Amino acid sequence: MSAMFDIAIYSKTALGRAEMNERRLGLSQRLRRALIMVDGKTRYGILREMLEPLGEPKEVIEQLVELGLIESDYDLPPMPVFGNMLVEDPSTLMDVHPTR
Repeated sequence: MSAMFDIAIYSKTALGRAEMNERRLGLSQRLRRALIMVDGKTRYGILREMLEPLGEPKEVIEQLVELGLIESDYDLPPMPVFGNMLVEDPSTLMDVHPTR
């Protein structure tokens, strides 16, 4: 899952829009109300405040994302994986070499 930032904007996926019309997934009232509030315009920080009455806004958003009903416009790329680095002489790591 992507990181949640206050500037992220969540919108309904095609599955989320279909669920609004067809109600096939049998969402709880809590999740359905949250899905209704996701409009593709409201930033996460504001959406989080709107979802407070439903309890645990972050958890509600995560559930909707995991179900594939909403997505963020602010997905971070995966972190690169670095291998172990071998340093021959650790004392040289902090050497400062001024440039001229």
